[in-house]
Amino acid sequence: MEELFLPLLVAVTSAGAYLIGLRVLGLSRRGLGWAVRQTLELVGLTLVFLIANLVIGLAIILTTRALSMRFVSVYILNDASLVALSAVQGMIWGWWRRQAASGAALDPSAVRQLPGADR
Repeated sequence: MEELFLPLLVAVTSAGAYLIGLRVLGLSRRGLGWAVRQTLELVGLTLVFLIANLVIGLAIILTTRALSMRFVSVYILNDASLVALSAVQGMIWGWWRRQAASGAALDPSAVRQLPGADR
């Protein structure tokens, strides 16, 4: 039962958020599909940045070992904060691309012009 706790918890809170979104906030079901697609895009970008960070980090560590004759542990890359930082990189990159594709001006009032900014 313990292995099912987290998936069930997420399912219950997701169902609650879905119902609140539909009934209380008046959000559309079509908008949920758009949000899922955008999230999957950001997850993909997060994975791209995570892999790039791991590959480049490993290369730097191995180069440092070879050139300085100093031991640097590869385990330094085994840090959960790298996933979070890669997610931030992916979000920034994704929003930057979206802004460029929309042709929106770089002022705060232009946010309404971005795709999906209107419900």
